[in-house]
Amino acid sequence: MVGNIYFISMPYSNFKQAKARPVLVYKVIDKHDLLILPLTTNLTREGIKISIKDIENGSIKKDSIVIVPKLTAIDKTLILRERFIASLKKESFQHVQKKLCLKLGC
Repeated sequence: MVGNIYFISMPYSNFKQAKARPVLVYKVIDKHDLLILPLTTNLTREGIKISIKDIENGSIKKDSIVIVPKLTAIDKTLILRERFIASLKKESFQHVQKKLCLKLGC
């Protein structure tokens, strides 16, 4: 599950509306919750760029940005197997981890 990209209904920061978008599972917090990072194809957004060459299984249609400032906890039930898009290569996921840690001051 960690390192996989899924398509979910992602709530806006005001939690009043949601938008269907791909998200990267960053960490399993416990048996109910996950930390996720949304993706966008808007390459001008702040974040970490991933491309088709970063994908191990599945596929993404376009290069994307992992939106680092939008690290969010969600309930696991929002991730459904039929909504699986792709999984990152181990090295690519480690790159995301390193960049996120630098951003958060780990």
